[in-house]
Parts: sequence; structure tokens; C-alpha cells
Amino acid sequence: PHTADRPTGINTVSGMFDGPATANAIDVLGVPRTINTYEIQGQYLLMDASRPMYDAARSEIPDNPVGAILTLDARNTTPQDGEAYYMVSNDNTWSDRSAVSAHYNAGIAYEYYRSTFNRSSINGQGGTIFSIVNIADEDGGGLDNAFWNGQFMFYGNGRRDFGPLAGALDVGAHEMTHGVIQNTANLEYQGESGALNESFADVFGVLIDRDDWTLGEDVVISNTFPTGALRDM
Repeated sequence: PHTADRPTGINTVSGMFDGPATANAIDVLGVPRTINTYEIQGQYLLMDASRPMYDAARSEIPDNPVGAILTLDARNTTPQDGEAYYMVSNDNTWSDRSAVSAHYNAGIAYEYYRSTFNRSSINGQGGTIFSIVNIADEDGGGLDNAFWNGQFMFYGNGRRDFGPLAGALDVGAHEMTHGVIQNTANLEYQGESGALNESFADVFGVLIDRDDWTLGEDVVISNTFPTGALRDM
């Protein structure tokens, strides 16, 4: 996906920006969160440049941040459409709860890998972490899925089986772990190696979301999952 339309007033000029900021916003679960944003020429991006991996000297904002956590909006298009857009606010307020959750949870998962394994981002080299929210299904309706595509974490807002999948920390941690696996063991996603890939992603999902031993319990629809979770570890 590419950032197709730059918001009015945001120019890619190295050094012409104000820097990291914070905001208070409500996530998918209705929980108030403090999130990291970025002020640039009087506007705010849903970009976290507060982590140790962020490289200000090499970054060109907004098109080429190095070592940031960046959340983008698919605006209810499909991954095949190949488009994603900056999330921008004029006053640092954020009403898209899927975006708030994805952004906050990506930071939690990043900090787990950093503090537990001294790992710098998904690729181990401080690469920018991208989340894309508001992904639609091929028919234009809500997508009952979240996934890692080799570069980005994608989140649908659900239809029959799930609510907005970005709301679940363990789902986000699971998807980020697929990226870590790709950049380490690079397990082929088929047969036994594919099963191990999924298993490891589940294990780290519950290690990062310490509330319980289940996966997806915050976003499943009970009619589809009467146990109250997608999987139980």
C-alpha cells in the first residue's frame, strides 16, 4: 500500500517539523489510552517517534520515517486496492477507535520484544512498524480477519464473527510475531512449518497479552464462538 494523498499543508521537507507529541483517546474496548503522535507544521500524524529505534537524522517526514510506529487508514478498501492514507488530526484528537487500538497495541508488542529480547522492531534492525486499519473484504463489506502480509499488519473491522480486530492486543501481538518469525526462522507457511508458525504466533500473543490464556476474547462474536475466544492456550 502507498500513502496516496498527502494531507494539505504537510510537506516532505527534512527538518520542517515539530516532533513527537502525545494524545488521549478511546480504543475499541472503550478504554482511555495515551498514544504517541507526531506534530508536523501544525497538524498531527498517528505516528510514534518516541521509541529508542527512531532515527530522526535519517527520517523524512511523513513519507520515510525510520524506526517509527505508523498507523495508516485503508478507508474501507481491500489490500488488493493497494492504498493507505495518513491519519491526520488538526487538534491531536482521534476518534477512529480501530486506529487508536492498533497504534497503542503495536507499541505494547514492540516494547515486549525490546525489553524481553533486546530486539529492535520486527526486523531486528529498527525498521518502521506499519499497521493498516479499516481493511474491507473483497465485496466491500467488513473483513473478519487480521493478517501480516510480509510488510504490514492489516486489521478488518469484522462482520459476522468478529468486532474490530485491532481491538485485541493478543491479535496484534500474534500478527507482529508473524513478522518476527519471517525475519528470523522464516518458516515456510505450509504444512508442519506453517503450523509451527501459527503456534509460535499464538504463544507470543498470550505472552504479550497477559490477562488470560485465550486469544481473541476481546473481539469475537459469541454466536460464532460460544467459548468466548478464538483459541484457548
